[in-house]
Amino acid sequence: EYADRSKARNLVELMAVRDVYPKGEIPEDDRRRLQELRRQIDEENRRLAADPNPDYSQIEKLRQEYRHKFPYEPLTYEQIQTLTGNNTAIIEWYILSDTFVAFVVLPDRGDAPLYFWQSSPDDLQNLVDWRNDYLTNYRSNRKGWRTDLAAKLPRLAEILHLDELLANIPETCDKLVLVPHRYLHLFPLHALPIKNEKLKIKKGKECLLDAFPGGVAYAPNCQLLKVARSKQNREFRSLFAIQNPTGDLAYTDIEVQNIRQLFDPQRVFARDAATKEAIFPHLTEKNTTVAHCAHFSCHGYFNFNNPLLSALLLADAELPPPPPPKPDPERYLPLKDDRTLDLQKCLTLTDIFELDLSQCRLVTLSACETGVTDFTSTSDEYIGLPNGFLLAGAPNVVSSLWTVSDISTALLMLKFYQNLKASAGKDVTIALNQAQTWLRDAMTPQLKTWVSSLQLEDDDRRTID
Repeated sequence: EYADRSKARNLVELMAVRDVYPKGEIPEDDRRRLQELRRQIDEENRRLAADPNPDYSQIEKLRQEYRHKFPYEPLTYEQIQTLTGNNTAIIEWYILSDTFVAFVVLPDRGDAPLYFWQSSPDDLQNLVDWRNDYLTNYRSNRKGWRTDLAAKLPRLAEILHLDELLANIPETCDKLVLVPHRYLHLFPLHALPIKNEKLKIKKGKECLLDAFPGGVAYAPNCQLLKVARSKQNREFRSLFAIQNPTGDLAYTDIEVQNIRQLFDPQRVFARDAATKEAIFPHLTEKNTTVAHCAHFSCHGYFNFNNPLLSALLLADAELPPPPPPKPDPERYLPLKDDRTLDLQKCLTLTDIFELDLSQCRLVTLSACETGVTDFTSTSDEYIGLPNGFLLAGAPNVVSSLWTVSDISTALLMLKFYQNLKASAGKDVTIALNQAQTWLRDAMTPQLKTWVSSLQLEDDDRRTID
């Protein structure tokens, strides 16, 4: 309970505040009353502890008023376990100063529903070393990092003792939810290779995705998983999309033009029309006209120095040379070739906090580094573009952990949406996982046959071929 409630606590509390106070801010009178209620509850707790015949009616009255004004209450273990249903397992990690631990939560069938595992100090040091090597290569040798990644993932699975954790999950669990901690959010845990013989996996296809046909999903903590589950029955008919605002992504136009055919109604801002001024009003309307699906097909980046300035790039955001004299680092970001990025014309994480996506069911960030989170902080917060969209109201966010290829991303997205619409939008996790394994396993003839089934212009078809 402690591990889960400490993670992303600020995000959870902000979401609770928005549920009661539409502007996301507690009025001063209510804030003072909450502080007074906290003081009275603490005093009543101390009095009850010393009373041989305690009467809990007063403290319960105080707690009810507090919950009414601020409806956040951490989950108990029993509430966490209800999230497993009949067929879901949860693996939650927590990194401490000299060790890291893992909790495997299972459906309660009369046996032990919780498995606890603790690493050795050497395991933690090995994990830190693996993290440092991964990040150093990613930043300084991107080509080598990409080439070596598949060969390095087995070592991470070994350090995490993944097979040992999976041995406690029964075959009846076909869905897995991963709850990482701190820098574990940076790694493709769903792609880790496994050797567990109990799990029914085809030979040669032995990664975590293959072991759970019901899907492998992620959550910042179980509290947010519960919130997301409560929003899964929203409609999935209308689309809002950003298409290639910088004009330099050849396959993005093909991607969005095919995805939009699956929705009605649709609102697409393409190329020069995708300015911040144009799109922002459509993402802040507090009514049912806000789309059920928001798709951003553009450039994106994570700002390691100031995560709140991480952004999705929009039209007119890149300034040609020369850069502005004495540029404000809070507004301008230097790029290659003496170009400059004007963050006031981008959709930054700070901007995303202001959005209202209360009717939206899915946000897809088809861009680079949109799933990267702040790993430099020692806090338990989950800071990155996905948490901005979660706070805005979206229960599902699809994002990327690194700089991605334009063409492979387009193929993955097209297959993902085909899967999603074929199932009437019932399960985002399964649709994405199936698209991932399909693209991984597809041979050239299969891909060409599939491309021929798409509704493409001749020039677009030749581009993909």
